[in-house]
Amino acid sequence: MDKVLSTVEVVQVFLARLAAQDAAGIARLCAPTVEWEAPDPNGVCWTTGLRTRREVESQFLTLFATFGLERLSARQVIVDGGDAAVVCSARWRVLASASRVDVRFVVVLSVHLGEIEQCWQLPDTLAAAVATGVARTRA
Repeated sequence: MDKVLSTVEVVQVFLARLAAQDAAGIARLCAPTVEWEAPDPNGVCWTTGLRTRREVESQFLTLFATFGLERLSARQVIVDGGDAAVVCSARWRVLASASRVDVRFVVVLSVHLGEIEQCWQLPDTLAAAVATGVARTRA
């Protein structure tokens, strides 16, 4: 029988797989269906509702096809039973233009029996939209 990961361990593995840009590995951390709330990679549209592991993997594959991760740091991890909030910052390189963007974000995970059942990603969507050319800031 496989060992069931604790919430802290799931967060550690999630961050390691995010840093490695391992979309399939992130999806394997998830329950068969996950309550999902996250923006698309350019920050314009939000997706919510239940997602399968394959859909989670697709979301991260799209992210990694748009941005190359150059730096990831977890500033704070708050765990309460099966719930965790991770405050992060990252430097991404926009693959289409080679421009760089620093983004702060929070990931909220709910873990049950070692699997992510709920994932909310709350990034700075304006920074992502500006970096990909979808939005502009006023000068």
